[in-house]
Amino acid sequence: MYRKNVVSYNDANYKFFRVLLIMKLSLLLLLLAFMQAYAEANAQEVSIRVKNAPLKSVFKLLKKQTGYDFLYASEDLNQAGTVTLDLKDKQLTAVIEACLKNQSLDYEIQNTTVLIRKRKSQSNIPITVQREIYGRVTNSEGQPIEGVTVNLKNTLLATTTDAEGRFRILPPESAEILVFTAVGYKPAEAIIGTATTTIDVTLLEQVSDLDEVVVVGYGTQARSNVTGAISTLKSDQLAKVPLSSVTNALVGKLPGLIAMQSSGQPGRDAASLNIRGFGNALIIVDGVETSFNNIDANQIESVTVLKDGAASIYGSRAGNGVILVTTKRGNAGKPTITVNGTSTLQRSTYFQNMLSSGDYTTLIAEEYLQSGQPANAVPYTPEQIQKFYEAKEPGYYNTDWQEIIMRDWAQLHNYNVSVRGGSENIKYYAFLGAMNQGSFWKENGGDYNRYNLQANVDANIIENLSLGITISNIVDRIKSTHRPQNGGGYLFADLYNNKPMYPSSLPDASKIPYSGSATGGALVQSNMDLGGYSNDFAQTLSNSAVLNYALKAVEGLSFKAFGNYSQINANQKSYGRPVDMYTYNVDNDTYELVSQFNSNTPLFQQKSVNTTLTGQFSINYEKRIGAVHDLSAMLLHEIISVNYDYINAGRSDFTFPTLDQLFAGSTSTLSNDGSESRMGRKSYVGRLNYGYNGKYLAEFIFRADASAKFPPESRWGYFPSVSVGWRMNEERFLNRVDWVDELKIRASYGASGNDGIGDFQYLAGFGPTLMPVLFDGVPVLGIAALGMANPTLSWEQITNYNAGVD
Repeated sequence: MYRKNVVSYNDANYKFFRVLLIMKLSLLLLLLAFMQAYAEANAQEVSIRVKNAPLKSVFKLLKKQTGYDFLYASEDLNQAGTVTLDLKDKQLTAVIEACLKNQSLDYEIQNTTVLIRKRKSQSNIPITVQREIYGRVTNSEGQPIEGVTVNLKNTLLATTTDAEGRFRILPPESAEILVFTAVGYKPAEAIIGTATTTIDVTLLEQVSDLDEVVVVGYGTQARSNVTGAISTLKSDQLAKVPLSSVTNALVGKLPGLIAMQSSGQPGRDAASLNIRGFGNALIIVDGVETSFNNIDANQIESVTVLKDGAASIYGSRAGNGVILVTTKRGNAGKPTITVNGTSTLQRSTYFQNMLSSGDYTTLIAEEYLQSGQPANAVPYTPEQIQKFYEAKEPGYYNTDWQEIIMRDWAQLHNYNVSVRGGSENIKYYAFLGAMNQGSFWKENGGDYNRYNLQANVDANIIENLSLGITISNIVDRIKSTHRPQNGGGYLFADLYNNKPMYPSSLPDASKIPYSGSATGGALVQSNMDLGGYSNDFAQTLSNSAVLNYALKAVEGLSFKAFGNYSQINANQKSYGRPVDMYTYNVDNDTYELVSQFNSNTPLFQQKSVNTTLTGQFSINYEKRIGAVHDLSAMLLHEIISVNYDYINAGRSDFTFPTLDQLFAGSTSTLSNDGSESRMGRKSYVGRLNYGYNGKYLAEFIFRADASAKFPPESRWGYFPSVSVGWRMNEERFLNRVDWVDELKIRASYGASGNDGIGDFQYLAGFGPTLMPVLFDGVPVLGIAALGMANPTLSWEQITNYNAGVD
């Protein structure tokens, strides 16, 4: 007999029946999931044969065969003994247990990750509850981490964090330290104070070098997938040594990068950078071609050097290699305020000792005698030379000009403050810094002051659409002597030309002593109050905006638009003060005017504005095909426009030398000049990356550049690049080589160009004549050809071949 029950949808029995059915199905699915996970772990059949092998190498072999990741603390494995195994077609769990037999280690399998941890031992600490401690564990972006093990150190007392990253633990009164561990994060410890009730901890992700993301041209890549020759430097390595110029901080830190410093003058001591001995490298800061001498090292997130064909993606500007500088940005999490302050004493590396008066006069006398001059023509007698050696009698001096003029140490002060934080939707970063660098000249030798301001915001406007804005302002003020100091000449030549037989001061302090140098000597030229000054002011403004949009309809397809406006406003003013120099006759107590310098009191002023507009639009696509094919592509269009405008004026013969303004100079000596120039570039860039099974890598780059410096028929230059890589460590024949973590062979070919010539040299230009021509006795200025045109000008092309092993 068949029985049929009819239940109404509104019947209480039906509702109970539906709930019961759902519970049964849920229980069944959960049971199946557990069985599947257990089956996956145990279905892994492993064959292994090792003798007295360290655990680390054994785990590496197991990962090769099973694909399971093994996470452990290196110090735990270093303390473990070696293992000897000869197993065939065994389950993974059985092999792991065999490895850890007689070891003080335990294991736990989570999905496809095997966590190895030290087996906890019972402590003698009495577990007597005295208080409660609450807290929250988050990652570096401020997001909660679930499942973090919170353990009272050296005890079995432990708990885990919930979905919101919160935990509660009841430690004894004598407890001191809590240990926080989680898969994929670095362990952390927190000290329990006597009055502690709340502990919040941030865990940092444990990223291997291979998973590290590095900056490449117009994007980023995982280090393991890079096929070009690159070097990367992180921010913590840059800021270790306090220096005024970040270019000097790169010295010796990046292979293949050569830094050459030609001046130690404050504000002008930046090193020129070249890669592998070629000319000055191209500098790209946050996507814009510029200089980074005046960026504070604490603003920089990373510096990447592109050394070979990888630089071809920058085409016409990359002939000497490329240095990519990325500044810091915000991150999700509570606001983090960082304050840095340093006061440093700087010292010159080497100065050659100068001759004493006795040695100097001895050589002068020897020069006369060796040149065939009679003895009575020698300017110094042996008796006088001996008196110079003794330097005791009036009129016989032995002046150490280096000691008189130069300091042993110069001060460098650098102070900055930054704030960093945000949420998942809005991230921000702000930086304010001030730096002062003193001069080695003792008396009013000038200094260098720099002020850095940067602020950026990254915001998710709507789903799949983000906007980033960066504002930067740098102010440089350099006060220096009128006499140039760079290149080891000029002022330093004056120092070496000072003769030790002359005094550094006279009885009449209002008179300046003659030092034996026609230029007034370093005593005058190193003092701005005496020899004059050169003041430079520059303000660098840079505003950028970047818009990213990921297309929902096509997975992996995104669009990016970038724009930058940069302007450098520079003012320069130099003024040479007139100087009268005297000698003193001890016998008759008289002064003689023997030399004058800057008697015409020259004044020069210049103002310039350099404006650069950069626009980029790119399409990016990433796709994983099947389980072994990785594909990414980029197409980019770039436009750069540069406008330079300057004007200068000068006068001399000032009636009142203390009035250093143009109107006070003689109109008969006035001069002025000025010009304006414009230049532009247009580029198209393509890049294709392919990877097969994480072993075989290839990258293809093509760039086309157009420069207005060349005639229309040769304006475009084409620069291809191809590079390949083979990650040999992923091959089976290296599975048993435990001392190889990563081994990659790479090779590349790339072409890059150079348009570093004057503007519009392919045209025949005209300009005003410098000398007038007489017409009917009247001087008339005209125009004349500026030179021969070269209509065949074209790109200089550099080809790079490179091979290497990483």
